[in-house]
Amino acid sequence: MRNPVTLGAFLVAAVVVSLVWGRSLWYCAERSQAFRRWVFFIMGFIGRPLEQVRSLLLSLIYCGLGLLAAVLFAIAFGLPVSSLVIPLSAEHLATVVLGAVGEISLANLFVELSCRVAGLGGPERLAEMNDIPWMKGVRQLPPGAAPVAAALGGVAEELFFRGVLLRVLTDRILLPAPVSVAIAGALFYLEQLAQVQTAFQALVIGCGSVAISLVGGMLVVLTGSVVPALLSHASFVVFFMTQGREAPGDLRQRRTEMAGR
Repeated sequence: MRNPVTLGAFLVAAVVVSLVWGRSLWYCAERSQAFRRWVFFIMGFIGRPLEQVRSLLLSLIYCGLGLLAAVLFAIAFGLPVSSLVIPLSAEHLATVVLGAVGEISLANLFVELSCRVAGLGGPERLAEMNDIPWMKGVRQLPPGAAPVAAALGGVAEELFFRGVLLRVLTDRILLPAPVSVAIAGALFYLEQLAQVQTAFQALVIGCGSVAISLVGGMLVVLTGSVVPALLSHASFVVFFMTQGREAPGDLRQRRTEMAGR
């Protein structure tokens, strides 16, 4: 079914959905009056602080939109919904560990090299990543819920971009695997880019997106299942949640000096 019209329709729909999904948290948090009303309504039932309820609801919206998009794309392009998660065989368990290590290692390498080339500062600026709305929201959840929310977000992203979009490109539109992995990765980065606020955040998110897309795409192509990719992605997100919690002293001082000018 390698039809230019089908490919064009797929790309247009995927770009629109990726951008809408990426901006959904910003819209709910900053613009939606209905979202605010729901936050206060839920607070009255569970008795949790405002920021925790807000963050929990944003996480649920983000994961829900990703799963909804995955199902709709699968139906629209004739991909059986039941095939989205193929059981993981025992022989593929090692690939999950290798995938997680590979994504973390590649992301660190790409960040280091990109920071040097772009001159935007080094990894010591990772504290700025905490200003990204979804990351800030996850960190405001109770300690036990934060890793779960972060992991579920990664699972939703992997189901959509590698579980559905990549499979549609390879199995329905019949593009070569390397091209399909590259297109799915570019769409994933576009969705992530819609959430950032600074050039440094875009650089780091870009490095992480490339690492996740390369390794995750290879895992799906080699194993025929999205499970290794989504487990590796979830491990990647949880690992980096522990990075950059506190801004280094010199970075805080530079921010204070800039604010005083």
